[in-house]
Amino acid sequence: MAGHDGHRHRIIEKLDSGSLREHELLEILLFNAIPRRNTNDLAHRLLAAFGSIRGVFSASLKELEGVDGIGEQVAAYLRCIGKFYEIYYDAGERAFPERFDPDTFPAFLAGKYAPLDTEVLDFYFLDENQRITYCKRFTSGSAHQVVVKPDCLTELLVSDRKPYGIIAAHNHLKGPCFPSGADDVTTRQFQLICSIHNVLFCDHYIYSPAGIYSYYRSGRMRDISKAFSIGSVLSGREN
Repeated sequence: MAGHDGHRHRIIEKLDSGSLREHELLEILLFNAIPRRNTNDLAHRLLAAFGSIRGVFSASLKELEGVDGIGEQVAAYLRCIGKFYEIYYDAGERAFPERFDPDTFPAFLAGKYAPLDTEVLDFYFLDENQRITYCKRFTSGSAHQVVVKPDCLTELLVSDRKPYGIIAAHNHLKGPCFPSGADDVTTRQFQLICSIHNVLFCDHYIYSPAGIYSYYRSGRMRDISKAFSIGSVLSGREN
């Protein structure tokens, strides 16, 4: 059993090398469906039956179950992956814009938030080229508020996904889009946390059916960034 576990560990270590062959990739995938069994022979049988990984993922449940060693659960696992990729490629568009553009981003937010019936807070991660690489959503399931503790943002910024910059955006289900006192406090907290972790806090958007507010376009983001950077806070304490 130790030798089997060692083989799994060695082949997984090669994942990022680009040197794995089709049967090895399929073998790794099958680790999840068959945790305690050698999947090498099964990967070879699948490729022999269907010709390629594409053929494996295009096969029906009945066809998959016709391969020796493939039961109902493993067949369902492989078919689910195939269905996932069918949906992925048919979608034809990203869940959010590839790059952040201040001129078009509000329209994207309007389309995204208009159908919602609960308040949410999204953090969009940017790389140094303004590409949006990730979105983390927080929601309490309430129609009235969403609360995100400062340490939640801290955890995001120290994770492996650490961004170059972030954009915060949340929605009001009714009323004006102008920020409340609580929104101002939250924006200052986010700015300070980003400053501590050397991450650029680009903007905080607030959507409501009445419109979209941008802290940056209003001119307030610059003042908040200046007053609530770690340098300014430490300087104020020294004075």
